[in-house]
Amino acid sequence: MRPVYAKALENYKHRIFEIRKENQFSGAYHFHNECQLTHIIQGNGSRYIGNQFDDFEADELTFIGPGLPHVWYHEKNVGINSPVPESLSLFFHPDAISSMCSSLFDITVLKAFLAKSKQGMLFYGATKSKLTKLLRKMLGASDIQKTACLFESLAILLDTDEYTLLNSEPYLISPSKNYGEAIDNVYNYVFKNFEKNISLEEAARLANLTKPAFCRFFKARTKKTFSQFVNEVRIQEACRLLGQDENQITHIAYACGFNSLPNFNKFFKSIKGTTPSDYKSRLFI
Repeated sequence: MRPVYAKALENYKHRIFEIRKENQFSGAYHFHNECQLTHIIQGNGSRYIGNQFDDFEADELTFIGPGLPHVWYHEKNVGINSPVPESLSLFFHPDAISSMCSSLFDITVLKAFLAKSKQGMLFYGATKSKLTKLLRKMLGASDIQKTACLFESLAILLDTDEYTLLNSEPYLISPSKNYGEAIDNVYNYVFKNFEKNISLEEAARLANLTKPAFCRFFKARTKKTFSQFVNEVRIQEACRLLGQDENQITHIAYACGFNSLPNFNKFFKSIKGTTPSDYKSRLFI
């Protein structure tokens, strides 16, 4: 997981868009200047887009605007019969597309959509169905057919209200090497050690900052405190474990890094709006 600047079209020479099928989810928390329309073909786990950290399942369709950090995490401890993670993504450079379209039509609506996409978008309904069909069609198409599908996809995106915004406001970061390295170290530390005692001192050391400076730095970049982020990661793992009927809630609490069951229940309810037992019971109705 590396929350650093990336070039999504780096390996595609001078192309301004490309379709890509992948058999695994990236372990890198990253951001890029390109827009990304991603369909989860199969697999499930957790996704982190901007400030929004939640579960995902197969057939999910998201649109990630330029500069919005994101990553998908496949389920850990996958069973023998669990599907191999698979996704299909369309990448395109918004500035290049806008420049091309400006010579063809008024791009006011396109600009508004791109601005909104910096909050992250989750599509549903007929819109999701149409877009996923176009993504699949693009895979085996010729370059001219791919281009036609790209513009057909844009037409759908600009004329739909079948979506949910994932962040309440745009969440953007700029290509900063020092920022990327610091957050990289901290995120790796949390995701590898969330079941243990997470030390603020260690996180600050990894970011090469004093504790007060680190707390200001982390909140300014992520819009949340470090402890809030750690608890969200732990609760997200707890939700995954609650979905496995053999797991007892007390065992889950300690397995996710909480030092007591009451403490676990308190943070679970504050983040998920319900108790662990109620959450688990709804899963097995």
